Amino acid sequence: MFQSVLARRRRSVHVTNNIRGETLNKYELCGMRNVFLPVIMAGLLAACGGADTAQKETTAATDTTQTAVAPPAPKNCQSLIAADKLGKPDEYQESGKPIKVALTMNQDTSTHETTGGCYFNNTVTVQATKKSGSPVFKRTLLKDDLLYFTKNDEAIERSVLQKVTYKPTFNGLKYITLTMRLQEPGTRKTQDYTIFMNYFGEIIKVR
Repeated sequence: MFQSVLARRRRSVHVTNNIRGETLNKYELCGMRNVFLPVIMAGLLAACGGADTAQKETTAATDTTQTAVAPPAPKNCQSLIAADKLGKPDEYQESGKPIKVALTMNQDTSTHETTGGCYFNNTVTVQATKKSGSPVFKRTLLKDDLLYFTKNDEAIERSVLQKVTYKPTFNGLKYITLTMRLQEPGTRKTQDYTIFMNYFGEIIKVR
C-alpha cells in the first residue's frame, strides 16, 4: 500500500512539474518537434510563394508600362526647307515703324503623308521687339492658322509651309504684313497667303 501511494505521488509531481513549465523529457520534446516542424515549413513555403507571385506581378506591370510609353519608330521623312535655313532668324526693320521683326523657320514634330512619301511640317516664329530691345510680342504660326480665315481648306491641308517672308507696308500703321508660302509636295504647286498681324500678335486678316 505504501508503494501504491508513492507511485501516485510521483505521477502527481510529474504532472505538476509539466504544468509549472519545467523541462520536459526527451520523448515529449520529440513529439512537440514533430508537430511544429510541418507547421513552420508550411508557413515558409507560403511566404516564399507569395513573394514570388508579387515579384511576377510587379514585373508584368513594369513591362506593360514600358510597352505603353514606348515612342513610335522614327520615319524617314523629307524636308522642304534646307537644314541650314532652320532655326536662324531673318530680321526686318522698317523706317516708318517703331518695331523690328524676326522670322524663324523651324521643323515641326508632325508630318504630312503623301503617296510619294512623308514630309515634315514647318512652323514660323514671329518675334517683334521695339528699337530699345523690349519685347512687343512673340507667336508661332502654323499652316493650320490659315484655316480660320480662308475657305480653301483642302488646298491648305494638302500642303506644307515652305517659306515666310516680311512684306514692307511703308506706312506707320500698327500692323505687320507677312507672306506665307505653302507647297504641295506631290505636285510642287505653291500658293501664297498674305497675313496681317497687329502689335498684339493677333491675325486680323488673311488674303
